[in-house]
Amino acid sequence: ISGPDKLCETIRALEPTMCGINLEDIKAPECFYIEERLKKEMNIPVFHDDQHGTAIISAAGLINALEITGRRIEDIRIGISGAGAAAIASARLYVRMGVQVENIALFDSRGHLHAGRTDLNREKSEFAGAKAFSSMADALTGSDMLLVLSREGPVSKDMVKNMAANPIIFACANPNPEISHPDAM
Repeated sequence: ISGPDKLCETIRALEPTMCGINLEDIKAPECFYIEERLKKEMNIPVFHDDQHGTAIISAAGLINALEITGRRIEDIRIGISGAGAAAIASARLYVRMGVQVENIALFDSRGHLHAGRTDLNREKSEFAGAKAFSSMADALTGSDMLLVLSREGPVSKDMVKNMAANPIIFACANPNPEISHPDAM
């Protein structure tokens, strides 16, 4: 046994002495397999902070931003840059909250996740749109929200200017966000 299966076996061995498991810094797509398997095989809660911590916090921010900007969740368009564990979990939660899956444009390092791509894993395929956007800037035109979970710098002032009025922007890279607060403003 090696890799994800070995990790699952090790964590399962801890169950008698733990009241819950907090997984941290396990990369996608392995994190989805590990969490899914542990939830099936264990009788204690399993939480993956990279996925669920980010999703919960950004969803709370989204609820507040919708109220402040007077938007309805079922009407918003969202651009997401970065298609790892945090982005996939956030997008899944937004859909459960009422965002239309076809209103989410998700981007990984190779570009927009769309139906014509053949390199998508199961999790990314959930968000493969029928329409293919040529760039993040293209997808953001008229969008209401931007969630960025990547690295410093990929979001420009012009991208923000072309979004809908009063855009909702969550720039989450740490320690330096994808766009600075002054540039976003």
